[in-house]
Parts: sequence; structure tokens; C-alpha cells
Amino acid sequence: MMSQELFDVSGRPKSGYGGRIYHGHDTASSDDARRFETSEKKLRDVIIRAEDFGQVLGDESGQDFPLEAGEWLGFTQVDVSTLYFRNRSAGENGTVRIIGVED
Repeated sequence: MMSQELFDVSGRPKSGYGGRIYHGHDTASSDDARRFETSEKKLRDVIIRAEDFGQVLGDESGQDFPLEAGEWLGFTQVDVSTLYFRNRSAGENGTVRIIGVED
């Protein structure tokens, strides 16, 4: 069995093992759609979790994918600045947490 080295000769991680951990969260302050990040932020191995209250996920033109409180959703790669969330039920200001690896 061949063992794969994780680091190159300079001591840096080989491709696929680099990148800084990203963790962000956002809590709704109204029922309006909100953009998660205001500038481009490309991530891989992403987990999105709705907390407190359900949220609806989509893009700037509409949000229609429901995430119940406590549910999570994974993406292989995504620019989180393209993600928009809004409260699933009016007045229930929920929190969204995202963790991933920066590309």
C-alpha cells in the first residue's frame, strides 16, 4: 500500500489541503432577503446551517429553497456572496451559519 504525502518538499500542503477555514453567520433583522457576503468569497466543502428559525435560500432574483431550524445543507464549491436568505415565516428572525474552506 502506497502512502500519500500531504506536504511538498518545501513543507507546504499539497493541492487539496490548503486554504483557510471560513466561518460566518448572519441573523435576519427583517423579513427582507439578505445577501450573506457583500463581496466575492469562494469556498469549498461548505456546510450551511439554519438556527433558531427556518430560512429560505436562493439568489438575488428569488429565494425558494427552505431550510428548517436545525437543518443543514452542503455544497462542494460555492461563492457565498451569491447566496441570499430570508425568513421562512414573517417576524421569525433566524440565524444562518456557514463554514467552509477558502479557495
